[in-house]
Amino acid sequence: MSVQHDTDLKAGRSDADGVAGARGSRLINLALRRKLSKRFPSKSAPRVLFLQGPVGPFFRKAQALLNDSGFDAWRVCFNAGDRLFARGGKSLHFSGTADVWRDWFTEIVGEHGFDHVVLFGCEREIHKIAIEQCATLNIPVLSLEEGYIRPGFVTMEVGGNNWRSPIAGLLPSDKDDEKRRERTRGTNFPSSFGAMATYAFTYFSVRGVFSTLSERKLFHKHKRSLAPEAFYWIKNYYRKFRNLGSNYRTMERLLEHHDKKYYIVPLQVHDDSQLGAAASGWNNQKLILKSIVSFARNAPPTHQLVFKIHPMERGHSQDKQFIRQVGVLNNVSDRIHILDSGSLGLMTRHAAGMVTINSTSGLSALQHGIPLAVLGQAFYRHPALAFCVNKGIELDSFWSSGHVAPVAQRRDYLNWIAQECLHPGDYYAYEGIEVAVNSLLEKLRAVDAAGRVVELPEASNVMPLLAQSQ
Repeated sequence: MSVQHDTDLKAGRSDADGVAGARGSRLINLALRRKLSKRFPSKSAPRVLFLQGPVGPFFRKAQALLNDSGFDAWRVCFNAGDRLFARGGKSLHFSGTADVWRDWFTEIVGEHGFDHVVLFGCEREIHKIAIEQCATLNIPVLSLEEGYIRPGFVTMEVGGNNWRSPIAGLLPSDKDDEKRRERTRGTNFPSSFGAMATYAFTYFSVRGVFSTLSERKLFHKHKRSLAPEAFYWIKNYYRKFRNLGSNYRTMERLLEHHDKKYYIVPLQVHDDSQLGAAASGWNNQKLILKSIVSFARNAPPTHQLVFKIHPMERGHSQDKQFIRQVGVLNNVSDRIHILDSGSLGLMTRHAAGMVTINSTSGLSALQHGIPLAVLGQAFYRHPALAFCVNKGIELDSFWSSGHVAPVAQRRDYLNWIAQECLHPGDYYAYEGIEVAVNSLLEKLRAVDAAGRVVELPEASNVMPLLAQSQ
C-alpha cells in the first residue's frame, strides 16, 4: 500500500491575495484529509511513523519487523535515496518546503492516530519540526543516533539525542548503584565501516541524481555532485593507506617519548549535525586556531599537541595545511602532530588531556580518566565531569587545571549512559542490523507500555545554561 501526495497541490502557488490564499489552503487541507482517509485502513494496532533513518536498509527491516510484531508501521520517504531503501508497502511520499512539511506532518499524525514517531538524527530540519509538532500532540518520538559508546551499541532515546537528550547535563542519582556497577560490553561488527561507507555513497548518489527539485528543498546534507564526491572518497582511501606508515611512527614516538605529555584534539566531520546550534559557535577551524594559540601561550613547554582527523573527513579535509600554518605562526610547529588513522582510545589512554567541541570522543576521556575540556553543548557537559568552556579565553586555564572526576563517579556515569541510552546492535553491518532492529522493537514496546507520559531518569544535577563562545 502506498500513498502518494502531490505537494505542489498542498503548497499551492503563492497567491498575492492573502484571503484567497487562506481559502485555497483550507480547501487543499480538506482535500488532503479526504484523500488520506480513504487510503489509511482502520487502526487495529499501535501505529508507528518512521521518518528518515540511517543510510541503508535498517529502517526497512525495522518497519517489516514491527509490522510482523503487533504494530502498524508506516514510513515517509523524502527523496530518491529514501525510496531506494524503503521498498514495500505502507509508504508515504513527501516533497516541498519546511512550512508545507509542518502542516502535512501535523495532518498525518493528528488525523490518523499515530502513537509513535521514529527518526534518526534529531538535528535534521524535518526532524526538528516533527519533534516540535509531536510535543504539542503528546506523541512520543524515539530518536536514534550512532552509539555514544562504540562499537556494538546504538543510541535510542525518547525526545532527542546528544545535547537534546533527556539526560543531557545530568548526573546519575545515588540510587541503584548496584545496578550500574557493571556495563555490558558491545560486540564489534568488523564490516560496519565498510558497509556504512558503501550505503552512504549509494544513498547520496541516488538522492543527488534522481530526486526532484522540490525534494531537494529538505536535503539534510547538501553533498557535492556524484563525480566530485566519488573523487573525495577515493582520495580518502588513498590517504588511509598512504599515511599508514607515518601515522604509526607518529603514534610510536608519542607513546614512547611523550607518554602523558601530549593533549589530543579530535576533529569532527565538517557537516556533523552537532556542529550546528549545539556547537555554540565552534567549528573545526575555530577549534584548531583557538587550541593552538592557547596551547602555545599556556601549555607546559615539554608537552605536545595532537590533532586527530575524523576517518570520514580524511579525503575531504584541508585541515592539515591549516594546522601546520597556525603552528608555524605560533612557533610551535615542532610540537604539533597530526593523525588521520589509528586508535583514538589508545592515544587517549596515554594523553595528558583532551579538547573537544562536543564529540562523543569525550566519553573516551572520561573512561580513561584524563582532563577533558568541552567547548560546545555536549550531553556529558557538567562541571563535575569536565572543564566547561563558555568563552574561548577560558581555555587558557585548562592546560594546567588537571581536573578529573573520581573513578567511581566516572564509572557510574558511563554505566548510567549505557543503561539509559544504549542498546545492542549496529545500523550498517548485517549481523548488527538484526540485533538492532530487535532492540528497537523492545524499546518501542517499553515506551508503548509506559504510555505517552515519559518520565526522565532521576538525576542529581542539571547542566547550567551555556554562553556563546567568543
